[in-house]
Amino acid sequence: MKALYSLLAVCALMLAACSDNKPAELYNTKAALPASPKYNLDGLKVITSFVNKTKGTASTLYGNDLALKSAIDGNKSIAANEIFTLVTWKQQDDDHWFGAKIPSDVESVEVIRTAPSGNNIAVNYQQLNGKTLDLKTDTSGQAERVKYILGQKPSVLP
Repeated sequence: MKALYSLLAVCALMLAACSDNKPAELYNTKAALPASPKYNLDGLKVITSFVNKTKGTASTLYGNDLALKSAIDGNKSIAANEIFTLVTWKQQDDDHWFGAKIPSDVESVEVIRTAPSGNNIAVNYQQLNGKTLDLKTDTSGQAERVKYILGQKPSVLP
């Protein structure tokens, strides 16, 4: 009987020693935004965030104080000097939480800047794609993207 208990203890220790030797990353460094002069998030506040399950992406919309005020008011009118920046990441499974998704590589950064232009307001839209943030030169669909980004409702905070 003593030999059986000893054999069970040895087997339990051998099973406990098994591992995949894959160190778990504590920080999600894949989702970090690369430093670039093409956009600037300094001083911008989070307006809202959302997930597109069909595309497998997560997005956060940032804005300066004027953009945040405009979003809270429902973007009824566009004012000069507003900056909206929509950052979209691909999603990946979270190694630390079963079934959870976390941001992965940057998919795109879309920047909308408004500026006075005589009696009107000029809207400048740029889309930067991929990890290298290459400027998308195709201008088709820009009006729809601007309308979509400006149509986002701000998150309600207590």
